[in-house]
Amino acid sequence: MIDEKSIKRIRLFQALQEQDIRDLLPLLKPLSIPKGEYILREESYGDTISILVQGKVRVTKDLVKGFDEDLASTQKVIATLSADYLPTFGENGILGHAARNANVIAIEDCTLYTLNKEDFEAYAKNHYAAAFCIMQNIAMILSERLNSTDENLVKLATALYIAVQQ
Repeated sequence: MIDEKSIKRIRLFQALQEQDIRDLLPLLKPLSIPKGEYILREESYGDTISILVQGKVRVTKDLVKGFDEDLASTQKVIATLSADYLPTFGENGILGHAARNANVIAIEDCTLYTLNKEDFEAYAKNHYAAAFCIMQNIAMILSERLNSTDENLVKLATALYIAVQQ
């Protein structure tokens, strides 16, 4: 079970007041995922944010689209996340109806806690300041990921340019 002390360590919920955390805890639903299972699939739709509390996951991005290639051979590993840091993923799920940006695959048996859009919106109606803080944290996390993606895209374009010039 995730507790108040753990919640305070999660970047998404930093700066929340004690009562806001206590009211949020019952909305977080446990989910077990066996090793090898996809937790999120790129371009699929979902309405949940996930918190990894046990295990490890690999975040990948499909590099080749529109070809009959083996999916595993065309994925680029973006990150490996460990429960030691209580990472979150799927933040777009509570922001709106947007497709997932990456695959998340369990590389060990995992335990997650999820928060769905409907529960978050109900929580936000009674916890304006906490919801604002969570949304601000989501914006910072997504901005950092976008910057990292931009850097990786420049590296990839540079490598392609060099390869084509030879």
